[in-house]
Amino acid sequence: MGLERKMQRPITTEEIETYARDGVVCLRGVLQRDWIDLLRPAAERITIKGEDVGLLPTYPGRYMARRVPEFRQFIFESPLAEIAARVMQSRQVRFFFDEFFVKKPNSDEKTIWHTDRMGWPVVGSMVPSLWLPLTPITHANSLEVIPGSHTRDDRYWLFSPNARQMQRPDDRVPHPDEKTLREDPNNRFVTFEMEPGDLLVIHPWILHYSHGNPTDGWRIAVSVRVFGDDIRWKPRPDCVNLAGISFDEMLEGEPPAGPLFPVLWSEDGYCDGDAEYPRGFATTWHRQRRGDINEYDEFKKQLAKQ
Repeated sequence: MGLERKMQRPITTEEIETYARDGVVCLRGVLQRDWIDLLRPAAERITIKGEDVGLLPTYPGRYMARRVPEFRQFIFESPLAEIAARVMQSRQVRFFFDEFFVKKPNSDEKTIWHTDRMGWPVVGSMVPSLWLPLTPITHANSLEVIPGSHTRDDRYWLFSPNARQMQRPDDRVPHPDEKTLREDPNNRFVTFEMEPGDLLVIHPWILHYSHGNPTDGWRIAVSVRVFGDDIRWKPRPDCVNLAGISFDEMLEGEPPAGPLFPVLWSEDGYCDGDAEYPRGFATTWHRQRRGDINEYDEFKKQLAKQ
């Protein structure tokens, strides 16, 4: 069987309503397994075997579509963008970036409760994480969410590298303490058992958390971020930096556009190909930097302590 551009099945009204109500929906069997079979060997070469494919030393688990042909093909040719559009009810979807989330076997590395909202230099709510497991996910190593928390207008202070060099403003609150969250009877906590081919669509405002991995196998997932209709630039100094575009180019109030943010799907059938999308980065660096303790490693260590 060839790789299909079409979804394995339609997105249901119930799934659309679940995402709107809960801020998260698990789409079962929505992606053809052949896409997973394409991505997983490449992911294992990079994350487990440490193959150097030219990713950024500062973010070695990000921007795979620029350097890894399998991921580039997945972004531009899979039905992922249409899936996101159907769930969000967006007329068009643009690519933002892709990222690995990997946990070693028997790892206790956790990620604190947080939202993605203030990490991105935009306003609007149509910038979900499309969380795709390449290995089976159990409740023990699953992403965990608090359904409905996306309706709270909380502007959390980030733990980004930029924010760690700044003082928190009075109008931004720290990310919530886990003990406080779990003791609140109004909170409902949800984890997911998932198989490759399933997909989580996660609202950027929802509180979520990542467990360790107490299993004997690697837990490998890919998160693809996309932009929908309501997204407009609003850069802030604490936002996450994006390779290839400066805050100066993010004109407040304008929608993202241009070769770094290609249209992957639109209801009128138009989409950009990958001809203008970068195949690398604007900078070069010494190869030995990949063996150094770098900013991304330090960021992860700090994150695990919070």
